[in-house]
Amino acid sequence: MEAHGKPPVGLRLWPQTYAVARLFAVPDPLPRLSTADAPVALIVGHDEVSLLAPEELVRELGSLVERASEGWRAFTVEAVLPLETIGLLAVASRVLAEVAVPVMVFSSHDTDHFLVPGKLLGRALAALNQAGLEQFLPEP
Repeated sequence: MEAHGKPPVGLRLWPQTYAVARLFAVPDPLPRLSTADAPVALIVGHDEVSLLAPEELVRELGSLVERASEGWRAFTVEAVLPLETIGLLAVASRVLAEVAVPVMVFSSHDTDHFLVPGKLLGRALAALNQAGLEQFLPEP
């Protein structure tokens, strides 16, 4: 498979480049978001506010951003997963770790998302293609 080929079955690679940011405070008002857009995670707690979002959205927050790591690429599992699903993220994380690709994971009610460094996207795609993640996806 080519380094930047098609993502493995069951995963969607978003075209946007992502940032992982630490914010000084919760944005008020919150940015305008849509469920049709790329996934965004705002995590508040443990004495910090973190945002995982397309770089454009993070940049729009300007002085609210304490620091940011840019250049990440986002994947979404293309299935509604029962909350009891076991093993999918463990397998994805393991195969990425085996090829020295860091991963940041976040989940919504129905599915899972994860970020990998854009500079390692080809390596991540190759490893994920071999992982057989489709075995965890619900039957259509």
